[in-house]
Amino acid sequence: MSITRPGGLRYAAAALAAGLISGGLALSVETASLWRLVFVGLAPLPLYACGLSAGPLTALAAGLAGAVLVTGAIGSLDGGIYLAAVTIPTAILGWQALRFAGTGETRRVWYSGGNLLLWLAGLGVAGVLALIAYFAVLNGGLASAIGERFDLAPPAAAMAARVAPGMAVSVWMAVIAVDGVIAEWLVTQFGMALRPPIDIRRLSLPVWIGPILMVAGLAGAILREGTIGIICLNSAIVLVVPFAVLGLALMHTLIGRLPGGAAWIAGVYVVLLGSPAVLGWRALLIFALMLAGVGSADQLIDFRDLRGLRAGMRKK
Repeated sequence: MSITRPGGLRYAAAALAAGLISGGLALSVETASLWRLVFVGLAPLPLYACGLSAGPLTALAAGLAGAVLVTGAIGSLDGGIYLAAVTIPTAILGWQALRFAGTGETRRVWYSGGNLLLWLAGLGVAGVLALIAYFAVLNGGLASAIGERFDLAPPAAAMAARVAPGMAVSVWMAVIAVDGVIAEWLVTQFGMALRPPIDIRRLSLPVWIGPILMVAGLAGAILREGTIGIICLNSAIVLVVPFAVLGLALMHTLIGRLPGGAAWIAGVYVVLLGSPAVLGWRALLIFALMLAGVGSADQLIDFRDLRGLRAGMRKK
């Protein structure tokens, strides 16, 4: 079951406003501003805010309005990219976020954050397949495109092409997730949220996703060449993202128990986000892998006791 809001002039105006703001943020990619990547990254935010406060259909309408704006301003290809990378993911994730079981306000069991992470991972795998297909069919191969764009020798371009789709989609997944968190906080602060906020400390993933990550990674390492190997490798890269989020969830739980825990958590985020400026982008990749390792360990050992096993043993 999912929340929907009836149509009307108010919601149409909200959808149009959110779509224009989102489309305008996306159009900043055409400017020479140093902040253009930040503005482009914020493009999903108005759609999320619209969906979490007025329903998923309103968010979808806003995304379509934004796609029309981008298409009219810079072309159908860019409008299609906006539709695929911003409109569809935010509409799907917003719809899933507003799903619940039961009837009546007091008996609603909302769709969990872990399930949203699974949907995000599924969208990421779909994005990997779409990128590989696009460059293989329409653009003469990803390696040649990377070589021309970054002036790389063919061997270096081929090596980069093996992981580029997964890396690009992983960054996109992080942007989509952060925008969703910000939008949820904003609509909650203004009293407009249709659902309670998701507690990051309670995030969890089903056990079966871990073996899928291992199989995809091993298949990508063994099948080094060929389309199947590239798909498996990049799918494994994408599946690292949900486990990195689990690592953040464990960090919130453990550090939050300390005196001044909120300040310590803020400091950790400053280090994570500021590391590329000081140590280069490899530092952020290393931190992400470390978080994913911590998240994988938490899924197996259950440090947060989300399954209640240790609490049950203490009662006995």
